[in-house]
Amino acid sequence: MDEKLFAVLLGTIAGAVGYWVTTFWMKPILQYRDLRIKVFADFIFYAQVVNAEGLNDRMKVLYEDRIKSNRGNSADLAACLTELPFWYRWWIRAWGHAPEKAVKHLIGFSNTTDYEAAEKLIRAITKALGFKIEIT
Repeated sequence: MDEKLFAVLLGTIAGAVGYWVTTFWMKPILQYRDLRIKVFADFIFYAQVVNAEGLNDRMKVLYEDRIKSNRGNSADLAACLTELPFWYRWWIRAWGHAPEKAVKHLIGFSNTTDYEAAEKLIRAITKALGFKIEIT
């Protein structure tokens, strides 16, 4: 086989493999990691607005934003989990993460107005996503 043809063939195969790995492995993994951090950041940002009763108008808007954010994060995380490669799902489960539980708890957290229940759900979500830091 001619060396130039071999180099072209090898380059094409390497490019195709690189595209496949990047598109179907790395992109979903990076998206999952970004969503994990977003959930954690939203907990900190919306920490004071668990219950809308007695809040001023600005805080009521934050309360509504918290609900939308948690529901959106839950939907995004659920969609992202379907795209993760099997070996990465196995890896995060081996490390004790349970993102499927986090999806379920995020919906429950968006519906709660009780501070104690919210605190328990935050702890469950952060544990399910593998965070070691306590927020509350």
